[in-house]
Amino acid sequence: MKKLNFFIGLLMVFALVLTSCQKTTMDENLDSTNLKKATVKVTGFDEWGFNWNAQQFNGYLINMLLGDTSFEGWPHFKQHVYQGEGMEFWDMLVTSYDYWIYMMPVELLDTKLNAHWNTGLISKDGVYPVTWVNSDGWIVFKYSGVVDGQYWSHMRKLVSSRSTDMLIDGIWYNDEGDEIGFESMYWPELIVIQVVNEGDIPPFFYDEYNSPWGPGYGKYKVNQ
Repeated sequence: MKKLNFFIGLLMVFALVLTSCQKTTMDENLDSTNLKKATVKVTGFDEWGFNWNAQQFNGYLINMLLGDTSFEGWPHFKQHVYQGEGMEFWDMLVTSYDYWIYMMPVELLDTKLNAHWNTGLISKDGVYPVTWVNSDGWIVFKYSGVVDGQYWSHMRKLVSSRSTDMLIDGIWYNDEGDEIGFESMYWPELIVIQVVNEGDIPPFFYDEYNSPWGPGYGKYKVNQ
């Protein structure tokens, strides 16, 4: 399967990808308090596209990376909002933050993203839990764009792993040995259970996939 070479997901998120509280090389500059801190309850969509209380994001992918609370304490956090300015905006970010080229591919600059999640993944105050294992968390991303006049979209569903699940060679199995999904490159505690592609998608996304267990969230919960 094709896997992302950049932070999408967020990264893909939240990926950027909505991003998680998982430790990465760049995370070492932050303490756990900054990763989990959220002091003000926010309702309605903010200028980056987050509606934490409604548990959704709608806007440019790049704005998710610029406004996600998991990046609080990073130099770029909530410093800029992309409004379709194009390469001038991208060049400004690359010049201002030497790590930005690793955040996402420039080819996805104008990619739109719609994401929904539950409280098990991120609280309504925008606070990430210490761990997603056994949290019954889930999130769905839908990326979309237009290339040469042709619309494309990429949808993926992820669920939190359970302490009894096993990851073997990139595939997740439950305690009975059944395949339930595949590994999420940047969120090791989450499991990809479905991928649906439409059109000629960019080469940064996963191939289509459906878990043998099905795409519904209920079967993956700790407490049925």
